[in-house]
Amino acid sequence: MSLNDALKTATIEDLKKVSILMLDSYARQNQKTLTFLYDHEIIDDSSIEGALENAVFRQARQDYETMTIKGRPYTIWADHVGKPECLAYALERSKFSRKEIKQIPFDHGETAETFPQHYGRENLLSILREELLNPKPLPTFEGDYDPHPVCECGH
Repeated sequence: MSLNDALKTATIEDLKKVSILMLDSYARQNQKTLTFLYDHEIIDDSSIEGALENAVFRQARQDYETMTIKGRPYTIWADHVGKPECLAYALERSKFSRKEIKQIPFDHGETAETFPQHYGRENLLSILREELLNPKPLPTFEGDYDPHPVCECGH
């Protein structure tokens, strides 16, 4: 195995485990490395999207588990989970059994068939890949930002 192959394998395995909810933070933290690997064709669109698909399915499964916890005194609806678009993507690809689908609390008249139409994102994996390779910068707090809002120290 060449060094490039080892780098690709390590990167793709890491991407498979990334939290979709934390993708932006992960992207900023690893931007230089990911850009280098991508620019040098060590990782490519296909390998990144394949890894992100694993992460999307993991997020959908986590959201399913959150919705179906027994004994909660309130309902977490399918469109109120961490990433409804991941749930929609997994539903479209039959990643849940019929028994599991019956347990998903849909509202607004949604069903397992209509939910992806309303909450799915076309080209989800390529959108996530772009977010990974081109992370948004952290917001700056210039201008009216007061580091000491409760005192009048003037610093």
